[in-house]
Amino acid sequence: MMDNGMMQGVFYTAPNTLEIREVPIPDPGPGEILVKIKAATTCGTDLKTYRRGHPKFPPPFLFGHEFAGDVVSVGGEVENFLPGMRVTANVFAPCGDCYYCRQGQDNLCESLEYNFGAFAEYIVIPSSIVKMNTFRIPDDMPYEHAAVLEPLVSVVHGQRRAAIQPGETVAVIGAGGAISLFHLQLALLAGASEVWGIGHSDARLAVFSQAGASRVINNKRESAIDRVKEWTNGRGADVVIECAGTKNAWEDAVRMVRKGGRVLWFGGLPSGTKIELDSAWIHYGEITLLGVHGGTVEDAQEAYRLLVSGEVDPSPLLSGEFCLERIEEAFQQMIDGTAIKLVIRP
Repeated sequence: MMDNGMMQGVFYTAPNTLEIREVPIPDPGPGEILVKIKAATTCGTDLKTYRRGHPKFPPPFLFGHEFAGDVVSVGGEVENFLPGMRVTANVFAPCGDCYYCRQGQDNLCESLEYNFGAFAEYIVIPSSIVKMNTFRIPDDMPYEHAAVLEPLVSVVHGQRRAAIQPGETVAVIGAGGAISLFHLQLALLAGASEVWGIGHSDARLAVFSQAGASRVINNKRESAIDRVKEWTNGRGADVVIECAGTKNAWEDAVRMVRKGGRVLWFGGLPSGTKIELDSAWIHYGEITLLGVHGGTVEDAQEAYRLLVSGEVDPSPLLSGEFCLERIEEAFQQMIDGTAIKLVIRP
């Protein structure tokens, strides 16, 4: 802990390489707020960045984007936040004026402003995010529960696109990861009759089952496609949500869905990846294929409401805690599959 106007932060410097550096505590500018971080959480995007970098940020850069903490100071023109308030924020905010923002698709904004640097003692939240995507945390909510707002925002957005109806069956590929556990909870809230989990880790599938899944399938030992078809009299699931982020999972999702069903491709693939699909099945089967990226300001407001109301429980996602100095150990646990999401305490 620095006490001389300096702070510690985790910098991404190269693939699979992070460094703890001492840097000045930033001052908030107009419209910005300075937050002392009380809890940050790891996520799949962090893991991908750790392994191969980030397309928008050349190294070195302060790492991490899921956090919650206390407001320390505010810049000019800030109206809704005061020192001492407990807050969390989404990772980006839109410009509000480009073509996509005017179409109500502000998650696709051409000028998104990002908020990176959560694996540190302090963070400055940019003015646009303060205005649109920063939220006050209730006093009785743990910081680590509030920190997972950002991934929940993206799941809320994906669920809006999938539009699960009461009584529908839902298959989730990549079950047991943090995103899949949020999808499970929201699918059940939407009234899904059954949610099936598909994955390769018995430990993670057990977590998924304990969180409310009807059935789970280890796709290493048996064909998930065959099993889902068996459970649906040969039709396939009404909705398939892909959370694994692999080429095979994207393709299997399309083979697993029923005629007239929806496939939500949630797990991103590396740029340039090509997949193979049966065009006749998609065309004559009237399969709806849905991509997803981030979430809108409206999605962020709904994610915040779900957390505050307790309708969504983040606790099944959280596997343990690490200090900043041990952050690479935390990522190794995620790589090994022994942790889902970890809390990082400055």
